This record gives sequence, structure tokens and C-alpha cells, in this order.
Amino acid sequence: MNIVDQWLPENVYCYSQVFCTDDYAEIMNLSPDLALNMKSILPEALVNTSQARQVSYLAGRGCALSALKIAGDVPRSTLGRTSKGLPDWPQGFVGSISHAMVERNGVAIAVVARSNEHQSIAIDCEPVFSIDHSNELAPLTASVNEQRLGERLEISRELWLTMVYSLKETLFKLLYAHVNCFMPFEAAEILSFDVATQQACLMLTVDWGDLPVGQRFWLQVKEVDIEVFGRCVVSFGAK
Repeated sequence: MNIVDQWLPENVYCYSQVFCTDDYAEIMNLSPDLALNMKSILPEALVNTSQARQVSYLAGRGCALSALKIAGDVPRSTLGRTSKGLPDWPQGFVGSISHAMVERNGVAIAVVARSNEHQSIAIDCEPVFSIDHSNELAPLTASVNEQRLGERLEISRELWLTMVYSLKETLFKLLYAHVNCFMPFEAAEILSFDVATQQACLMLTVDWGDLPVGQRFWLQVKEVDIEVFGRCVVSFGAK
């Protein structure tokens, strides 16, 4: 299953899955080896957490394995973790994983590309925020200019603030491999958004390592309505 293939670059490979956390066996069927290696796959921080969190994590890893296979990687049963807990992509590949939950339903998505074609790629999936949650997050994630941009574009406040959050999460994932750290939300600002192409321009508001303030990046964002799961926002970036 793929929910964003129609607007991903041709050299980026994607796999996604909608799941219910009650259907544990269904997640395991995505890659039977996940069940056999579950103890070694789950981070220590998730070993004693709820089944919902564990299933969501495993679904993301399963999607990553499927995306790697589509990209031409040799079949593998696990995807390791770096010392910082991030996915340890096999040599010759870069990738990104995202998963989101709404009550017992979830969606996981992974994208993969060859490292000789992209230095980094990033994907993020977020359920559309409620208006109350949007108002709570707005002061923390969106500048006044960004909030006014959404108003000028006549995009509903809850959808726009979800998009702002998702786009910045995607940018931070995209640049993490370069700067080796995550940045606060105010470290980037959305300058423009083209409703027709669904492309946003983000600008760095501070220096990120050797990336100078003012550098711009163009990311894609799309609202997707997924059966069972509901409305969500998916953002993608590549460099």
C-alpha cells in the first residue's frame, strides 16, 4: 500500500500500512521475522510500553524493510539502530520512517532512496490536529507570520497548523544527518506555500552548523484522507 507515491520523485521508494493496534498478528504478517526478532528490534525504552506503541514501532520497521526490498536491497529481516536510536540504513541507502496513531488505529510509512541519488530524504505523517490542540501548539510551533500566511491562503487553522508542524518535522529530519542535532521549531520559518503544487518554501532563521541563516528548502506536503484512520498530513523532503 502506498499513499503518497503519486507525488514522490521516481527514485524514491515508499511503502505504507494502515493498521489497528488490536490486530497484532496483522503487523507480524508484514514481516514474520519481526515476530522472531521482536526483543532485539524494540528499543529498550519501548520494551515495557503499551502494545499500541510497540505495534506502531514495528509497523514502521516493517514498512522500511518493504521499501528497501522495492528499492532493490537484498531481503533482510531486521533494520538496526544507530547509537542515537535512529534507523541504521544499509550501505548505499538513505531513508526515513514515520508513524502516527489515532486511538487504536495507526498509519506507518517509510521512504527509501539510493545514497548516490540523494544525500538525505525525510517523511512525516501527522493526524490533522483538533482546533483545541492547534491553539495549544500554535505559540510553540508557528510564528505570527506563519499563522497569518495560513489565514491569507484561507486554509483552516487546524489543517494549516498541522502542516506547519509536519513540514518543520520533515525539515529537521532531512537536515539531521548534516548537522547531527535537532533544532527548535523557531529555527525555521515557512515563507510561502503554493496551494496548486502543494510545495512549501522553508527558510533557516539561524545558522545550522555550516548551513547559513537564510538558506531555503522546498518541501512537499499533502492532506490525505485514509479509510479508518481519517485525515492526516504527509510531508516529504529530499536533498
